[in-house]
Amino acid sequence: MATSPTTPAPESSPNPPPVESTPEEHDVQHNQDPIEADDPAAFSDYSDSSSLASSTQSITSSIMEHVYTNGRRYHRKSSDENQQYLMPSDETEMDRLDMMHHMGLLTLDGELYSAPITESPHNVLDCGTGTGIWALEFGNMHTESNVIGVDLAPNQPAWTYPNVSFETDDLEKEWTYKKNHFNYIHSRTLGTAIKDWAKYTKQMFEHAAPGAFVEIAEHSVAAYCDDNTVPADSIYITYCTILSDALLKVGVDVRPYSARFFRQQLEAAGFVDIKVMSYKIPWGPWPKSKKFKYMGAVCAEIFRTGLEAYGLMAMTRLQNIPEEEAKSICTEFYKTMLAGKQHGYHLQWYIVARKPETTEA
Repeated sequence: MATSPTTPAPESSPNPPPVESTPEEHDVQHNQDPIEADDPAAFSDYSDSSSLASSTQSITSSIMEHVYTNGRRYHRKSSDENQQYLMPSDETEMDRLDMMHHMGLLTLDGELYSAPITESPHNVLDCGTGTGIWALEFGNMHTESNVIGVDLAPNQPAWTYPNVSFETDDLEKEWTYKKNHFNYIHSRTLGTAIKDWAKYTKQMFEHAAPGAFVEIAEHSVAAYCDDNTVPADSIYITYCTILSDALLKVGVDVRPYSARFFRQQLEAAGFVDIKVMSYKIPWGPWPKSKKFKYMGAVCAEIFRTGLEAYGLMAMTRLQNIPEEEAKSICTEFYKTMLAGKQHGYHLQWYIVARKPETTEA
């Protein structure tokens, strides 16, 4: 799995705006400026495990302060009720999912979504709702909307707003909702779970109301680099290759994921006015810009537990790698992130599309 360069774009801000494709394009050029790296000496503090822990403590505290304010603190259901779910469903994993939500807000400059919603959509479906935090925030913002959050794992709160409800269901099976019903469908971070994207996007199309917007947020499972600091034998590439190969054994192929891939899935389903926005998410606090550095630090904290959450099962059960070796791979990846010498990142895509009005069909 090779690293990928990007084409420079005119400088606009510490975090350049995403590149937005036009309906006629079939792909997105990731032409943001290369992320400038900070002085390597700035990473000398990450030389031992105690420093690694203390360096993320304040970041975690600030994230949790954001996540649990404004009525967002809630009790979660026990993981004992969730035997069929393969990912961890303990408190650590739930905190990681909330941090991923925080990263989404950072990426979109505080916005919950990219779709051009001008008024509160009546019926909203949040696919892969996780802890339910996105659905709760959307419902609190749009009090006239009826929001349903659905996930395979019942990790949502017992308490919720009157206009927000949660359901436990498998989105890869036939949807039981009314067709032509939802005025906005939001789907986020299901890339390592969906086996048949053609079926999934087709069901989105069938259950979206005419004129409704859908939005898919997904990320690459690959190491990108602008300055050749990620070598071919990097632990980044080793981990991503192992994970990709393991997912393939359970029917999930993440290798073709790209702006083009998701655009084509939505086009084939029947959607129009498709726009793809691409962002770089740095792996670790190596960037020089304050915003990118913070995003990289948040990413490192997400990966601190996420590497094992995704990787251990993939490596031990599917790739027959001894548990000790698997944990060593995850640890090396994490330490490499915080060392700041390899300037890796992944791509985050937001794809917005519209179902044609009946008169357009």
